[in-house]
Amino acid sequence: MSENGKSGNVLAGLVVASVVGAVVGAGVALLFAPQSGRESRDWLARRTGELKDRIAVALEASKDAVKNGVIPS
Repeated sequence: MSENGKSGNVLAGLVVASVVGAVVGAGVALLFAPQSGRESRDWLARRTGELKDRIAVALEASKDAVKNGVIPS
């Protein structure tokens, strides 16, 4: 296997681990949140929107990197 294939697998694993960590962290935060349900839902909606935007930016950057043949390190 080429070196680029290995770094791609590591990057994919890092992304998956980050997403899983974010979901687990959000779940724990909701369980121990000192605010009301409405406030928790509003916070979750904001954070989900922010995460969606960040994922879209990262996906575009990844597409550009693959298109240009550049693997970020």
